[in-house]
Amino acid sequence: MPKLGYLNHLKLSGFRSIKEMDLPLGKLNVLIGPNGAGKSNFINFFRFMNKLLQKDLQLYVAEQGGADAILHFGRKQTPLFEANLRFDPNSYHCVLMPTNDGRMVFKSESCRFYGQQINYEGGIKHKTLAEPGSPESGLPSPGNTSIAAHVAGYIQDWKVYHFHDTSQSAPVKQPCNIADAGRLREQGENLAAFLNYIKKYSPNSYARIISTIQRAAPFFHDFILEREPHNERQIRLRWKHKGNDAYFDAHSLSDGTLRFICLTTLLLQPKLPSVILLDEPELGLHPYAIQLLGSMLRSASESTQIIVSTQSVTLANEFEPDNVIVVEHKDNESKFRRLEAKAFESWLQDYRLGDLWEKNLLGGTPG
Repeated sequence: MPKLGYLNHLKLSGFRSIKEMDLPLGKLNVLIGPNGAGKSNFINFFRFMNKLLQKDLQLYVAEQGGADAILHFGRKQTPLFEANLRFDPNSYHCVLMPTNDGRMVFKSESCRFYGQQINYEGGIKHKTLAEPGSPESGLPSPGNTSIAAHVAGYIQDWKVYHFHDTSQSAPVKQPCNIADAGRLREQGENLAAFLNYIKKYSPNSYARIISTIQRAAPFFHDFILEREPHNERQIRLRWKHKGNDAYFDAHSLSDGTLRFICLTTLLLQPKLPSVILLDEPELGLHPYAIQLLGSMLRSASESTQIIVSTQSVTLANEFEPDNVIVVEHKDNESKFRRLEAKAFESWLQDYRLGDLWEKNLLGGTPG
């Protein structure tokens, strides 16, 4: 039985390039495919669910350009958007429809509890959430023992991590509140506070993070996690170079090194979220760092669920066929297909998975 809270099945219809999708998910799920295939739309669905839970559905729809930008080729072709999510022992279902003024409202919303999944004899319990026409979700805040609150707790834990912004004004390079250490934020905004917390309360995990960063960046010695001298409530990411007493801050790190630090902290933290989602995490990384990333993803998937999209042959080489979902754009829609390991047994005696992808033996290539 999969770990409680794992998303083991996802059905979508009418969401952006995804006309119809019925996809089983495992503990490690690697989406491969060319630009424009639909990998990012798949990942963006989880951002959509975060906004829905935060009662920001209308804001999200407006930011995306209105209902017609979300529905598959607009409302004339796709009058409804539907999602079914199964994460034992619960499930969530919603149907949304467009309004004349470009918003989206609920046609229906509900969740279920499947007692047999945890040997509970109460059977299946059903809870109706938003009423028809509601502009926002009826999911409550997580925190109590109700079915809906459990569902909300799972969805709240689904975060899409995106460490691509390494500009001068990037959030990860700015001071942050030292108390903001409960979980790593999606863009690494609280990286210094989070590392400070891990160093204090989980020194073994901190040591693993440091040693892994040193493998990709041999010049790196350690972080200097000290409060800002003129504001003790804040902390900034600082680090020390090997063989040098000078301190440096995040602005002195290369883009790839900073991204690798964020990824290493995320994947080696002592308490992993129930699902980790990453969109093309290999951006700007050295091939050896990509290999280390693949190893960390495999290791983390033993304790949590990983969903990652990639265009990197090097990263794909780190996985098995059972881990891979091929995404292709055919007949004006995104198609999702899990690889079957038996079909590639003979090939994998001489080649790695990414090599087979590069040779166009897996699909998921342009054309």
